[in-house]
Amino acid sequence: MTLKDHLTNLLCIPLLGTLLISCQTTESLDSDTYIFLDRSETLFVKFRHSVGPEYQLNYPDIADNMERMRRLDFEIVMEELLQAAQLPMNVRILSRREEPGDGPLLNIFAIRFEQEKSSHLIATLEAKLSKYGELNTLGTYHERQVPPPMMSRDQLDRAFRDTLREPLRKIINDLVAHFKTPEEREMVNAPLRESTGN
Repeated sequence: MTLKDHLTNLLCIPLLGTLLISCQTTESLDSDTYIFLDRSETLFVKFRHSVGPEYQLNYPDIADNMERMRRLDFEIVMEELLQAAQLPMNVRILSRREEPGDGPLLNIFAIRFEQEKSSHLIATLEAKLSKYGELNTLGTYHERQVPPPMMSRDQLDRAFRDTLREPLRKIINDLVAHFKTPEEREMVNAPLRESTGN
């Protein structure tokens, strides 16, 4: 790599990062209409996550592998929580390139899901619920954990999942409010409503 290429990358990386975050988090404004979930429908769940632009530019193979691993972490933890919650409707987690069908969509964007230089693990998620042109923002959810030193690859993967678990639990709890009747909301298992300390 020449000095010119290096300087170009230094200038492009921050700009690319800003553009990626802007494109992925910018949606239409929230609707005035409050979205209610219907038990007869299927709730589709879409997870989006992008590795930092410095990896995408300089190490695309590593970036792809990191994205695959973090998506796997999401799918494992989300399946566990959905099984515990027992939402009173069908839920389908979409693959990376799969498009949602006819029904409500829970869009979860990982603003950050990574290990910092300090070794801390951080997960910052934004969740939005949409249905037939209407949009409700559930919120932004954050968790930071300090993993033990000298972890194996499997231990690090488990630590990433533990970091992701609390934000996803809060998202599901907030999603419960979108069921119309108290009976439907009570169907969700009570243990999910309080942190188990995992």
